[in-house]
Amino acid sequence: MYRTKDFIEELRAQLDLILPTYYEEAPSKATRFPYCVISGIKVTDLAQGDQIYFYLDIWGDEKAPETTVALEEYCDLLRNGLSGAVLVREGSFGAHLGFDSQNPMQDSEFDIAHRRLSMSARIFYN
Repeated sequence: MYRTKDFIEELRAQLDLILPTYYEEAPSKATRFPYCVISGIKVTDLAQGDQIYFYLDIWGDEKAPETTVALEEYCDLLRNGLSGAVLVREGSFGAHLGFDSQNPMQDSEFDIAHRRLSMSARIFYN
């Protein structure tokens, strides 16, 4: 049975060990910087499982000192912690994670610094 929800829950739990993480959008109140948002999930069917592409958006307060340096450090932690990692949920799936790319994102309307990691996961269901 395909359970993308299970994958998202396991991924969030793994990311929460490094940085507070949300799915699709962070709450508008009581959010402390920096934080991560899993977004842009795209699922592609494979002969045996799925390929899931997703973004990790890392947000920080641009007004705080050393924010951009801290964001780069979090990107390194996320990339090093997830690239090649294996996520498993018994009775649901096993997944192998991979890093694709990292980009700074420009948003002149807000005082927010933003980085984006592109990741993928190959998932096998059981």
